Amino acid sequence: MTRAQGRTGSKQAEFSHLAENLRFLCGHYSSISEVCRRLGINRQQFNRYLAGSTYPSYRNLKSICDFFGVDREEIMLDHDQFRRLLSSTSDTEDDSRKVPDKLYGILSPMLSRDNKSLDAFEGFYFRYFYSFGFPGYIFRSFVRIYNEDGITYFRQVERSTGRDTAVGERMCMNYHGTAFMMRDRLFLIERELRMDSTFSETILTPNYRANNPYLSGMMLCTSTCAAHQPGSARTVFEYLGKRINVRDALRQCDLYHHTDPEIPDKVKRAITNELAPGEFTLRPTPL
Repeated sequence: MTRAQGRTGSKQAEFSHLAENLRFLCGHYSSISEVCRRLGINRQQFNRYLAGSTYPSYRNLKSICDFFGVDREEIMLDHDQFRRLLSSTSDTEDDSRKVPDKLYGILSPMLSRDNKSLDAFEGFYFRYFYSFGFPGYIFRSFVRIYNEDGITYFRQVERSTGRDTAVGERMCMNYHGTAFMMRDRLFLIERELRMDSTFSETILTPNYRANNPYLSGMMLCTSTCAAHQPGSARTVFEYLGKRINVRDALRQCDLYHHTDPEIPDKVKRAITNELAPGEFTLRPTPL
């Protein structure tokens, strides 16, 4: 066998090992389409990698290795050796990352329950509430509730453009959380992502009256300012639809003074945190 033939055979073996190891790694995900979507690689191109007919570019190979958490040298190993390597590392990692059975038993029924009633709440919303860090100001934030892999999630963008000099500079906070239904109440649990500075819970009362876009509820969280004082407040969600002009909706989100006519009067009344005579606890104000 010539040296050139030897190099060709070695390259073919690398193709074969890569393809087999890649198929094995993809088996840990729900579908090949999910892997391609998360990698940002064309499905047809990825199929050629899986078949061993095409070798990835340096950039794509790096993306693949980074995504699966392996090195380039490792993914080229003989398949049996590769599986042994992964099993030896996962044995130690799984112990530290495993969710305790007790905690899993609490969270799993809430998050993965087959509750079709949540479908009705998917879409985009404005969210209104009095700011915890800027007394007398109302946030109109932007919310999306959506389903992915059987779990209902939501994202919120809370921003101030700085147009009001009394508030100060621009700011933008991003929150990510999950939603579930229990006893005809919509529960939202969220965490601020960028600074990891606050965690909050919201409970909403669904309104089933026709053509009423509002959900009323209560929220509990800490302020994102330095004091991180906990507080509770009334809140209102205004349903915008499932297909909207997102850019236009975001432009309307800001921190508004409570006298600003941009916020509807009925929303202002619903989120006012005052106790009526004879009341001793805050409750949602239906619209």
